[in-house]
Amino acid sequence: MNTATRTAFSKGLYATGILALLIGCIAPAEAAIILVSKGVIASGTDTSGLFGAPADLAGKSYKMTITYDDFSTAYQTSSATFDKESGRMTGVVGVTVGGSAFSANVGQSFGALVYVNNNGAFSELTGFQSGNDVQGQNVYASHDLSSTLGLVTGPAIGMTSYTAVAGDIGRVSFTTTGPSGAAAFTATPSASWLVHPPVELINALMTYISGAGFSEGIQTSLLAKLASAQSYLADGDAASAVQAITDLVNEVKAQDSKHIGSSQGAEITGQAQTAIYVIGVLND
Repeated sequence: MNTATRTAFSKGLYATGILALLIGCIAPAEAAIILVSKGVIASGTDTSGLFGAPADLAGKSYKMTITYDDFSTAYQTSSATFDKESGRMTGVVGVTVGGSAFSANVGQSFGALVYVNNNGAFSELTGFQSGNDVQGQNVYASHDLSSTLGLVTGPAIGMTSYTAVAGDIGRVSFTTTGPSGAAAFTATPSASWLVHPPVELINALMTYISGAGFSEGIQTSLLAKLASAQSYLADGDAASAVQAITDLVNEVKAQDSKHIGSSQGAEITGQAQTAIYVIGVLND
């Protein structure tokens, strides 16, 4: 059974080892999604030195990120028993093997699909099914998962939370050929996540704070901390970005039930902690 999830779960992210899907409370307005996995390669070959030197890749550690620029443009079909999204879209494939990194900005059309049915499983094949970047590098990347916990209950997929069990994590496949080199491998990941980019999570949080009706001083202080986090992320300084968001969380807690209502504080701290978590996933 192929696996996966759907962009309707715009607030979710797959968490570690046994893959827990956590539901956030402030949805990003943008529609970029990043699929991340890591583990040990089962079989594969680097024929050109793409990851350092030509070598058998079996037994090497890997991390793969598949970034969809905007899955909301995908074609969707839906019924009471089936829901599918598929389309051609751009994005980025990034792979690190044994500490050596490869990245391709996929600018040509390629296909990706996500589907669910009501036979007691939710399924997907998520990835860049084909596509060339602007240099003509061909990329194939896919990630299979499976679960018995997702169901279609109507026109929409009826799943609000998900905790995977042993056997849910399926095969990752990666192949690339072109001017940058050639390599291919398959692996069963030890951990996998589906996340929104931290920048989008922070943007959504800034929008929420701007419309929450806080005093000018509180709003200015909170937004300044998030602006700092954005700036640090742009500079590649994940640790400082996390600290800036942590400072925001501490300020919100200090103002809880004073200048910030308890429910508003919970919304803000929940989204902030999600952003911190995702930064950790992407920079681990």
